[in-house]
Amino acid sequence: MQLASTRPGAVQTKLDPAGGVAAAPGLADKADGSKTLIAPGAGLSAPGRFQQWGRLSQAQSGVARLQAAEQSLNQAWQQLRSLAQRMQASGMSAGQQQKWGEQLSRLSEQLQQQGRLDARLQPKALEGNAARHRFQLDKVDLLSVKGSRERITLLLAGQQQAMGITIVPGQRPADTLAQLNRHVKPLGISAEAEQGKVQLVATDRAEAILRQPILMQGEGIRVPAGEAVLIKATPEPDALAPLLQAARKGELASEREHLQRVLTRIQDYTVRLQEQRRFILQQMADEWPAISGPASKTPLDNSGSPFEQLVSALVAQANVARHNAVALLRKE
Repeated sequence: MQLASTRPGAVQTKLDPAGGVAAAPGLADKADGSKTLIAPGAGLSAPGRFQQWGRLSQAQSGVARLQAAEQSLNQAWQQLRSLAQRMQASGMSAGQQQKWGEQLSRLSEQLQQQGRLDARLQPKALEGNAARHRFQLDKVDLLSVKGSRERITLLLAGQQQAMGITIVPGQRPADTLAQLNRHVKPLGISAEAEQGKVQLVATDRAEAILRQPILMQGEGIRVPAGEAVLIKATPEPDALAPLLQAARKGELASEREHLQRVLTRIQDYTVRLQEQRRFILQQMADEWPAISGPASKTPLDNSGSPFEQLVSALVAQANVARHNAVALLRKE
């Protein structure tokens, strides 16, 4: 039995003899090297085909979230980049800064309503190792070059064993960071330099560790001598709040470095969003492998790459608009 949708431009849907939804056509090799349309789910039970569609729907939803977050990032980038250029061009009067404060306030409200970014402008769609949480050790000075040797021990929350680093006279900050990274990398944490201080960057699973105080002990040079002390790492501040406060006080120039850091973060987040989207699409490509070689003339010949052709055939079965499928599968 064949049922045709009455909706304009809808794709005809066939039911198999058992009453299930037939799989959408794919492409298969013929003996002469050309292609012929086949059902990619041929031989699958109805539940198996529904699982295929479930995975496709999940991938489409994930990519849509990533693309929406990238749009919000781009919105923030455009306004903040414009502000940075204006600050570099010349000084701004108190009235001009007030106007910028109003623009930043509107931007903050719009981003909150969209709900795609957190207060640091990090996309909520980033998950697992793609997310980053920054904490700064601004109460101890581990990176300044000094003329004395010091042994420093650190114990992070939830860890049974303390880690130790030795800073020798004249030691470069890069060498100190390398020592720290040897200890914290296995925990999902990395140590970086930020404004002359150590910044600890954690993945999602390690964030809770850095939200707890760090037990540290030194020899009175970089860390107080004697008994071990608890050092609380400072979480990264909101991206827009310092700019808003400075604009209202007419002191935007004092936040020039913060603004540049925010712009750099936005670029980093954008790259991570694109990497995560490519990962999802690669998983799709592995599940429905691309077909290479010459193809016969079929209605799908003008729909892009072989992989796009195959998935376009899949989504056609669900009457999904073709332009949405192409957007879903567009590669960087």
